[in-house]
Amino acid sequence: MSKDAEYDSKINDRKGYLSELAIANNKLAVANSALAIANKKLTIANKKLTIANKKLTIANKELAIVNEELAIANKELAFQNEEKDKRAAELAIANQELTFQNKEKAKRAVELAIANKELAFQSKEKAKRAAELAIVNQDLTFQSKEKAKLAEELNDLAFYDTLTGLPNRRLLIDRLHHALASNVRQGCESAVMFIDLDHFKDINDTLGHEVGDLLLIQTAQRLESCLRKGDTVARLGGDEFMLILENLDENPIEAATKAKAIADKILAELNKPYQLDMHKCHSTVSIGAVFFDHQGNTAEDLIKQADIAMYQAKQAGGNLIRFFNPKMQESINARITLENELRIAIEKSQFHLYYQIQMDSDNRVLGAEALIRWTNPEHGLVLPATFIPIAEETGLILSIGKWVIETACAQIKVWQKKSQTRDLTLAVNVSAKQFRQKDFVDQVQSAVQRHAIPGNLLKLELTESLLQYDTEVTIAMMKALNKIGVQFSLDDFGTGYSSLQYLKRLPLDQFKIDQSFVRDIATDNNDKAIVKAIIAMAQILDIDVIAEGVETEEQQQLLLGKGCTLYQGYLFSKPIPIDQFDALIGRFTDS
Repeated sequence: MSKDAEYDSKINDRKGYLSELAIANNKLAVANSALAIANKKLTIANKKLTIANKKLTIANKELAIVNEELAIANKELAFQNEEKDKRAAELAIANQELTFQNKEKAKRAVELAIANKELAFQSKEKAKRAAELAIVNQDLTFQSKEKAKLAEELNDLAFYDTLTGLPNRRLLIDRLHHALASNVRQGCESAVMFIDLDHFKDINDTLGHEVGDLLLIQTAQRLESCLRKGDTVARLGGDEFMLILENLDENPIEAATKAKAIADKILAELNKPYQLDMHKCHSTVSIGAVFFDHQGNTAEDLIKQADIAMYQAKQAGGNLIRFFNPKMQESINARITLENELRIAIEKSQFHLYYQIQMDSDNRVLGAEALIRWTNPEHGLVLPATFIPIAEETGLILSIGKWVIETACAQIKVWQKKSQTRDLTLAVNVSAKQFRQKDFVDQVQSAVQRHAIPGNLLKLELTESLLQYDTEVTIAMMKALNKIGVQFSLDDFGTGYSSLQYLKRLPLDQFKIDQSFVRDIATDNNDKAIVKAIIAMAQILDIDVIAEGVETEEQQQLLLGKGCTLYQGYLFSKPIPIDQFDALIGRFTDS
């Protein structure tokens, strides 16, 4: 081989080698890439392995905790097993005891069976005795009922009227003795009424005794319906009945009034027609009444006196009542006359308002109190003390009170037209009965609105007695009227029994010191102390104070020194009619 060929051969060999080397290098590069990828995967696997190891570590810790808890549970289970073994041993002992007790019960059961047989035999014997006893008791009960019936019949015959079933004279006398004794102890007025049917003989003669008996029976029933609980009605005999009315009232006049009211009720009831079998009849009665006089009169004395009064009623024409005491009769007649005249006065508008001026310490006119007066055509001027109590009792105060409020509002409206009277307040008295009307608030609101006056110029004077009942209702009504400006004054303050707990809640604008404390304030230290306390209380509650019954300058100065700056009384003016009051206002304002 030549050198060129050898050289070419070497060159070719070298190129082959280089080619192979290049291929090997490429493979090596591929292998390195794969190795790099493998390393990355290995790194990731190592990280996962690390995380898995951490989780395994945590799991091992949790397993350790579980193992500890399991160990504790095993100890507890071992303890419980020991306790069970103890209980099993105790139960075995108890079973032995129970077995012994069961044997003893079996013995007792045998003994009880023997005792039951003996008891059954005894029960049969008792049942025989009970049956025999029941027969004896039935016979005894029958005898007792017969005796009771006989005793009741005898009692009825002895103490009750067989026709009407009312107490008879004997029982009446007994009850009257008790009533007299009770009357002495209690000091309360009681009365006896003797009732006799007018012209009863005519009914017996014309319609027969059977119809007359029916009239007596129905009369007795009507009399019973007219009486109060505890009163007695009895039949003396024939057409005569008698009533015992106990504990009428401590006041003799009031007791007489109540007795008269009961008698009037009886007269009205017995004047109604009677249906006697087939006959429709009318009948009247004459009533004589007498009061227990606490002078030692016996039951018989009272019956005689009531009988005399009854005959006085018959002689006067019947169908009426006469009292044995002439003075009492005169008082009742006068009261009835006054009540009738009072009704006429309302119908014919015989009332008038008088006005008593109210002043302050600077001699300024603040307003007035409206006081009702009655001009009677026969008796002239009648003061409220005479007719207001009767108006209260009969309910006429409601009509009178409504008229007063209407008239007062009308007067305030008149005052509004003049500059010197435009700001005057007018106080009116309101009775408890009037205030308690369901529509009282509506009445006042309507009057204020109808006359188109400022509500704050109307002042309602309430008494302390009104606050003793339904205080919550009173407060609600006062607040309702406060909304339209109406003011409230507590009249005669200090004479009642006001609760300080409620006083602080009442929407009051004024306390009116009663004149009984003002009258002797110059000489009576107690009156001074009371007035001072009232004024201090009012100042604490932020309520105005006015004193009524101020008659001297000394009284006014003493009141002023204690902090009272509002006054009403004869020092300034007595209550006067409206024309004189307007003139008085002119003099005060001019000065």
